[in-house]
Amino acid sequence: MTTYPADTASIPQHRADGAATAGSRASKPRVRDVAGIRLAHNLDSFTRDEIDAAQQHNLRATLAAARQSINVWRRFPGLEAVETVDDLAALPLLSAADLAAGCPPHSADLLFDHSPGLVLRSSGTASRPKILYHSWDFTDRVQHLGARGVRAALATAPNRVANCLFPGDLNGAFLFVQDIARSLPALSFAMGEYTAPADAAAIIDAHGIDTLVASPAYGAELLSGHRLPLRNFLFIGESLGAERERVLRSAAPDLVVRSLAYSTSETGPVGYQCRHQSGAVHHLHEDANVLEVVDETGRPVRAGAPGELVVTPLTTSGMALFRYRLGDRGQLMTGRCACGSAARSVLLLGRMPSSMTVDTITFSSDHLVAALATLGVSSSTDCQLQVLWDGHKYRVRLLLSRAAPEGITTDAARTALHGAHEIHEVIVSPRCLDFEVQRADIDQFARSQRGKVPVLYQAGI
Repeated sequence: MTTYPADTASIPQHRADGAATAGSRASKPRVRDVAGIRLAHNLDSFTRDEIDAAQQHNLRATLAAARQSINVWRRFPGLEAVETVDDLAALPLLSAADLAAGCPPHSADLLFDHSPGLVLRSSGTASRPKILYHSWDFTDRVQHLGARGVRAALATAPNRVANCLFPGDLNGAFLFVQDIARSLPALSFAMGEYTAPADAAAIIDAHGIDTLVASPAYGAELLSGHRLPLRNFLFIGESLGAERERVLRSAAPDLVVRSLAYSTSETGPVGYQCRHQSGAVHHLHEDANVLEVVDETGRPVRAGAPGELVVTPLTTSGMALFRYRLGDRGQLMTGRCACGSAARSVLLLGRMPSSMTVDTITFSSDHLVAALATLGVSSSTDCQLQVLWDGHKYRVRLLLSRAAPEGITTDAARTALHGAHEIHEVIVSPRCLDFEVQRADIDQFARSQRGKVPVLYQAGI
């Protein structure tokens, strides 16, 4: 087994601009320069002052690049008043719809420059799909943060990685794993999401693969049906959820299960897990991003309070995203993690409400979850409302996981949904052929093309 080398280099003192003082130049480099953005090799070895200094240096570099781009400076006029991290709170929020409207090829207003790079598309889980442009420098930054996160998450370096994420269709997650494997370095088996679980299991077993990277749904399906020599399961794309975690623990009690990254196609990695974290808690890549927790007006909430997450990626190339709305809810943790890292941590509290339109009726996932809470369903990962079209009419299925309380009947659900007016209108519509509650294993929930399990699912339209 390969273990990570200890970070035994002496810790050089840094000026506020991030430069090492005299006498430290012979020490092992602790930062890497990516187009003027200085990224720690191991953020957990930095003091709080060093993290703040690195973040401020990288913000200055980002602002300097924005000043050189007439389009970016025009798109974010409030930047002229921004000098520190705290000043960002005065800028307006950038929504997913704003980003979609300004994405290439429609506009260059969000581009620092027109250098070559990688073109991606977001999945459109929370909004319509967005076409994204990442310069090669930004892609290098993404790779560095991804590999840094894996080193923090696992005590033993992966040697052989099964990459079972969705490839193609301008999707970046599959390429993200390939880049991480190259950086570690590790041997990558580029299988993809469409490899049947039985075939994936055969490859993992035959080649002694130690680490699986997949969506929570694919990983739970694969591991619940096969005994495999895996040491690690790294998931990405959505929350693992209590029921999937139960399935994984039952099938492989000794498996290390952690998030590969808290990341989006738009921003790259925002957070990572250390060996003391699991579930929805992540350290923040604070040298590479500024994360804020805000209220409905866009102003920062009080320390430790929940709210909407917005992020400003620090970069000098690619797309400029100041105060971008991630579509997630969360809260900053108070106190220091048990690992000793000075990097702050965030607890993810779920997605902001997503919506679905059936005929002319629009409703949100929050309407569904709030109604089902009266029946004891406590998590959005334990339910899925399916609208299945057959010509001009449709059937509605409410799937509940095994973690949901027993005894929830179709009549009980219909009564609970009466208070969610729009959903009730959908299930009593003349177009609705029938409504039924079904209990199902978590791997029977419908997935999107890219492996995610939405709370609201519609097919056949």
